[in-house]
Amino acid sequence: MKGRRLALLLAAVVLATRSAPGQVMVTSPTNKHNLSRSGPGPVKSTAMTEICIFCHTPHNANPAAPLWNQTLSGVTYTPYTSTTMVATAGVPSGSSKLCLSCHDGTVAIGSTMSGRQIPMQGLTGGKLTGPSSLGLNLSDDHPIAFVPVTGSQIVNPALGSAVKLDKNGQIQCRTCHDPHQMDIDPTAKKFLAASNSASALCVTCHRQQYWAANPSTHMTSTKAYTLTQGAHTGYATVATNGCESCHKPHTAPEAARGLKAPEELTCGGTGSQCHGTTAVGRDIQSEFLKAYAHPTYSVTPSVHDASESPTNSSHMLPEISAATPRHAECADCHNPHSSYAATSVAPKGSGKVSGVAGVNRNNVAVFPSGTPPSVNEYEICFKCHADSANMPQGGGAPYPPYASRQAPQWNKRLQFDSTAVSYHPIEATARATSAPSLKTPWTLTSIVACTDCHDNDTGPNAPTPGTGPSGPHGSSFKHLLVARYDMDNQNTAESADTYALCYKCHDRSIILGIASFKEHLRHILLDNASCSICHDPHGISSAQGTTTNNAHLINFDRRFVTPSSNGALRWEQTSPDKGRCYLSCHGHSHNPSSY
Repeated sequence: MKGRRLALLLAAVVLATRSAPGQVMVTSPTNKHNLSRSGPGPVKSTAMTEICIFCHTPHNANPAAPLWNQTLSGVTYTPYTSTTMVATAGVPSGSSKLCLSCHDGTVAIGSTMSGRQIPMQGLTGGKLTGPSSLGLNLSDDHPIAFVPVTGSQIVNPALGSAVKLDKNGQIQCRTCHDPHQMDIDPTAKKFLAASNSASALCVTCHRQQYWAANPSTHMTSTKAYTLTQGAHTGYATVATNGCESCHKPHTAPEAARGLKAPEELTCGGTGSQCHGTTAVGRDIQSEFLKAYAHPTYSVTPSVHDASESPTNSSHMLPEISAATPRHAECADCHNPHSSYAATSVAPKGSGKVSGVAGVNRNNVAVFPSGTPPSVNEYEICFKCHADSANMPQGGGAPYPPYASRQAPQWNKRLQFDSTAVSYHPIEATARATSAPSLKTPWTLTSIVACTDCHDNDTGPNAPTPGTGPSGPHGSSFKHLLVARYDMDNQNTAESADTYALCYKCHDRSIILGIASFKEHLRHILLDNASCSICHDPHGISSAQGTTTNNAHLINFDRRFVTPSSNGALRWEQTSPDKGRCYLSCHGHSHNPSSY
């Protein structure tokens, strides 16, 4: 019987030392788990020549497979948690508990179950330190010791996959790592169970929506992404780094979801230079440094939660409390697993904002569909600029002063609604039956996007297109406008530059002529009155205005327009192209003045 057992043990050792071409077994002197005197790493024994003894022993082993020899840790760990994880990570068990007997840094390496201490070098106090020591806080590591809750985006490894669940169906360290083979992935060299080029190991279980279907630019980009630019895998392009362009499975600086930095800094900053000032892709970070920007980098720490949505009661967007910190994080407008370079026709959002939920004109959550898988662009904007309880008010943050409208309204959903008495055509085509100043290709049946006006002033959407990235990240002009639009001074000299935003779509020569409104010349050019004094560029809701008083976006700015000497303040449309004013403006009382 003894002879048979010995033969079986020797056979097991022979099988354990066999390797596929290019793979380095633990018994090889080039494998870092070879902790014997012949080992290649700085951590190794000063005298021991045996290799397997550091983990296994044929006698007096810990009663845990496979004949474990290293003394186990008797500590309490902090497991991984996040608001987006459906399952619950457990207390380390199975192979994970065995691995942590060295890799939590609490037990001296070479401390055997028999009580014998194998003499070691390259350690501090005999224990593992540095990146290989995960410590007791496992909240910044990929979760372990749990049964995956499978669904459309989480699947179990296929039969025969190198990625395996344990006998209890749980994810453990050995699900992703093979402790006997260091170079199955010859680039990463992290004892991975399979090559992780293009995150092949990750996508065995993680099937993020749209990642492969679009496919995401983050999946396909061949742009260089190396160690000097923030990569940590050894791979050299965005595509080959894959998931780990943004995520770090162990000791992640931003624990929840294993991000390499707080959200925006993962995209461009200390965690990655993909969209930073030394950009792999478009330099978005510099846009947020402009005079006017969405508060993506200015709100620290990030207050966005990845589970945030119009249907999540604990992380609601739009916000339902006025005290909630206002924010505009990258993921509010972009889905990094979905974003790709697909164009679209307004009002549909482009591929860059694909995969992002929105709020529709009825204040109901809507989710991506179609090609690209997007909602209407304005529906993404409505998440923050419609019914949110914490919207900035007139005179308040972030960039006062604001126009003091006769019919004040901050809810853009109401202003752009097709039932509004007057509006720019964001949701629906215009109410107007005539608009002679429109430039080609704009017509009365055109739909415009929010980003036609709110965008990068040095990007492709500017009146004079530039080379900067598109999108309302930052601008040199107030309210994130794509071009200049003076509105806070009653005595602004008219020029093509002063109202470049308006003249982007409206022909200046026609505006200053008589074809659209004959008094434009006098008001804008001779009296130096801003377009904004009379016109609200968004719209006037049906609950606040009438087609008689508020056609043509008429909504006076009360900073500059006051009641007439008879106490009246209104404009009346008397026919499609005629009207009269009751007000005081530019030093004159109109009681009324007809046009």
